[in-house]
Amino acid sequence: MKTVGGMNLTFLDLRFNSLRGSVPPQAFNLNLDVFFINNNRFAVQSLPTNIGDTTAVYLTFANNNFTGSIPPSIGRARNLLEVLFLNNQLTGCLPYEIGNLSQATVFDASSNKLTGPIPLSFGCMKKIQILGLANNQFYGEVPEIICELPMIANLSLANNYFTSIGPACRRLMLKKKLDVKKNCIFDLPNQRSEAECAAFLWKKKACNRMETFHLVPCEKHSYYSENSGDGDRSAAAADPATRTYSTLSPHHRL
Repeated sequence: MKTVGGMNLTFLDLRFNSLRGSVPPQAFNLNLDVFFINNNRFAVQSLPTNIGDTTAVYLTFANNNFTGSIPPSIGRARNLLEVLFLNNQLTGCLPYEIGNLSQATVFDASSNKLTGPIPLSFGCMKKIQILGLANNQFYGEVPEIICELPMIANLSLANNYFTSIGPACRRLMLKKKLDVKKNCIFDLPNQRSEAECAAFLWKKKACNRMETFHLVPCEKHSYYSENSGDGDRSAAAADPATRTYSTLSPHHRL
């Protein structure tokens, strides 16, 4: 375990300050269990590319002005249980490596400027309970493999540009565990207008490494088959007991 000032450092809480500038990459090499830098003023600065070197279990970047994309290295952060990227200015497409976070129970990247389809590798996050991707610019079909995750209790996809959902996702909607309001799924209520959807969908869009969006590393043949499911696997999902969301209030900590 590394030491700072002669003390073992496992909990670093820098929330609710006026910190500016860059986050030093060395911060992700500290032997931390908890790393909170949410609600600061980190602006016009990409997330460090070595974010995946963190040993943290709880990680919050929320409520800053981080730009750029989520680094693929995050897939190496195998200890992560909860990570919050919400309310930043992140762009680009989701790296399929996020699907390697097999222990994660919360992944929230809501309210950014992210785009692209959801990588099928997200179906490997077997312990995920809360998956927040609302208020972005995602599009395409909502993958059935995501709606079949066994512990999913809250899948928030509102205010995007998804165009279709399948039977498993519709069952999740009926259980009020999936929110797809304000998308482009025209057989559902509370969707965007056809004109708004057409204007977005006609724009040229591209993701780097598009071939990786079909990879499912936890499946035997590294791809998803509709026959690989076990029926309605969401039945066992319980109300999640999360910890990091409380850190978004200045008077709470873990």
